Amino acid sequence: MNATEESRKKPSHPPVGIDLGTTYSAAAYVDHTGRPICIPNDMGEVLTPSAILFDGNDVVIGKEAVRCSVTDPAIFAECFKRDVGSDHYRKEVHGVSVPPEVLSALILDRIKQDVIRQLGSLDEAVITVPSFFDERRRRATQEAARMAGIRVQDIINEPTAAALAYGFNQGLLRESASDRPVKVLVYDLGGGTFDVTILKIAGRHFQTLATDGDVQLGGRDFDERIFNYLAEQFLESQGVDPRSDAGDCAQLWLDAQQTKHSLSERSRINVVVSHAGIRERMVVTRQTFEKISEDLLSRTESTTRLVLNQAEIEWDDIEHVLVVGGSSRMPMVTEMLERLSGKSVNRTLSPDEAIAWGAAIYASVLTGKKHDEKQAPFNVVNVNSHSLGIVGRDAKTRRRMVQCVIPKNTPLPHVVQRKYPTMYADQRSVAIRVVEGESTNPAQCSDLGICEITDLPPGLRQGETVLVQYRYETNGLISVSARMPVVRRTAAVEIRHAQTTNLDSLAAWRDRIRRGVVEAQPQPGQAPEADLKKEPLVEDRQQQLSRLDDLYVLVGQIVLDHPAPRKLRKSHEMAAKAVQSAESVQAELANLLAQQEGAQTSADRIRVYTGLAQIKEQLQTVENQARYSLIQLGRDSHQTDSLPDGCDEHRREIDQLRTILQ
Repeated sequence: MNATEESRKKPSHPPVGIDLGTTYSAAAYVDHTGRPICIPNDMGEVLTPSAILFDGNDVVIGKEAVRCSVTDPAIFAECFKRDVGSDHYRKEVHGVSVPPEVLSALILDRIKQDVIRQLGSLDEAVITVPSFFDERRRRATQEAARMAGIRVQDIINEPTAAALAYGFNQGLLRESASDRPVKVLVYDLGGGTFDVTILKIAGRHFQTLATDGDVQLGGRDFDERIFNYLAEQFLESQGVDPRSDAGDCAQLWLDAQQTKHSLSERSRINVVVSHAGIRERMVVTRQTFEKISEDLLSRTESTTRLVLNQAEIEWDDIEHVLVVGGSSRMPMVTEMLERLSGKSVNRTLSPDEAIAWGAAIYASVLTGKKHDEKQAPFNVVNVNSHSLGIVGRDAKTRRRMVQCVIPKNTPLPHVVQRKYPTMYADQRSVAIRVVEGESTNPAQCSDLGICEITDLPPGLRQGETVLVQYRYETNGLISVSARMPVVRRTAAVEIRHAQTTNLDSLAAWRDRIRRGVVEAQPQPGQAPEADLKKEPLVEDRQQQLSRLDDLYVLVGQIVLDHPAPRKLRKSHEMAAKAVQSAESVQAELANLLAQQEGAQTSADRIRVYTGLAQIKEQLQTVENQARYSLIQLGRDSHQTDSLPDGCDEHRREIDQLRTILQ
């Protein structure tokens, strides 16, 4: 993408970039001199903890929420960025199930208010994401911004934003800058995610060569090692476990975080652990911390080596090693990188602010604002962090396989067109299932959605050509179009996901949570609920839809246990395969968990932990696919009146809900 292109609508404020972090978030703007500046929150701090406390009708965000997590852990939420775009995680708040996109939107809304207080308004912004975020997570981040009332100018990868901040700091964005190519490795260890990216900077041209990472690895995992170490030491000496009490557990977690921070400056620290009326002072040394988290650091080392191999370069080709993300301050990170690279780590950038700075710089050029006559246009070329493929059948084995269409680390934007034959004569529709991932097994890839051409005329021959075009944008979003020249039919979609959560406005979610508080807590002077003659509460539309889907799943599971009628054969077969895939991955996960117990060496632990991270993502995907296919089977069974015996009660409830929803 050429960063000199103007946005569709000129904002009424300076260019703004937002670093929506797992543990901390920040916003920056470019002032009238062209310099990026972070915006302080109402406490005068540039970092706002990405933490939320649902205190009655109040939604408390930031440091106060973290402080109160000790006394009210049940109504506290944090680290939800890891689950954004996921269908399996929701936070229960006063009886209301809140998805991670809504929680992220609440953080963005808080950031928005801070920006408005400083700049007067906020119409649009560039938002950063980990480079290893897949397409689903990127769309979910856009959805969170929409809910917060922020128009997304563009999405930029966090390491790329850091490289832009580095380029600004080094004067590379000026007309007089040298065009001598410089290769830079950006090691980004944040609170909840980890990325490594290699970029080639040639004057004002920033090109990503390779990227990799882990969205389930970050500073929080290092905190957890200290947390469990302290708890186990206390349990061994006192015979009681501080993790068994919610309040003591929350306090111990805060102590573990502070211990990690202190050990970046000191070689040892005293920690007081309290539980069940017992207080014990413990000593934690930096050496102990590094030993108990050795496998986590080794995972980042393995990823760093992998990215160099993917970029097909050696350490001698790397001129600078940049570190960003608060957790990169740990001395063991510096020691590991300097051992690997033979170079001093470049710490000229603030690990906490660099990503927000880079996002603001990128927003500045997207808006066409030029604050410095010596500042020149620049180009940013990203790569895709996951391969894009489609699911088809192998001509020989007839098994479903993934064919890679756009390989991982392909420069973006990228457009490719492929030809495919229809599978059989008189085919009435063509469905292209699009996935992300590196495996040839569809069950081990992330299902993005389907592009479908329907209502084809009868009599088409087997082998008719279908032309499919795939477009992978710079910001990681994907669109697919399919065309059949013989019948002049076309389908063009931005990926239609197999499951998409319909999210209301942020105001509607706030109101829903407030209603949950009222229903959970009777007003003063109100009689106990058992003494009141109350009408049954009417569920809102979203809850009704969710209940309807749950009923379809129940029905689908019952139908699977019976022979398939002819009119259900297709959906029955699809559901059976999806459920079988989910069970297979669940068995693989159980096997890895068993291996985890017996892992003795660092190499074994690294292999198992890496496998667990991958299999958990696969499990999420296949479980979503299984649920979706069961919903479809249950719906088809109901619509064709093919429900087996024992479903009468389910049929009545489905009919009632469908009547209400019409």
